Amino acid sequence: MNLKLDLPDDLFDAQFTEFDFAARVRELAILELVRVKRLHEHEAKQMLALERYELVERMKAAGIAPTEDVFAEIKGELNRAIDSRRARDKSEKPRG
Repeated sequence: MNLKLDLPDDLFDAQFTEFDFAARVRELAILELVRVKRLHEHEAKQMLALERYELVERMKAAGIAPTEDVFAEIKGELNRAIDSRRARDKSEKPRG
């Protein structure tokens, strides 16, 4: 897909080139596709030619939680639920 933006020419110069801007817009579009679950993280990594840690940094900067962070949160919630159940079961055991 090719997008065309109608922007004034005087926005760009040697310090802020059209090429750099286009690359940044492309990156943000790919990250947004990850956010809305139209692309997988490994596909974004390949498309952006990044190492995993670089993709994770950019995802976090864009407010997107990487898979490992989501799984860690789920695992933490599950462990808290298990611990809570064990504590409840322990306190409900009849004393004999």
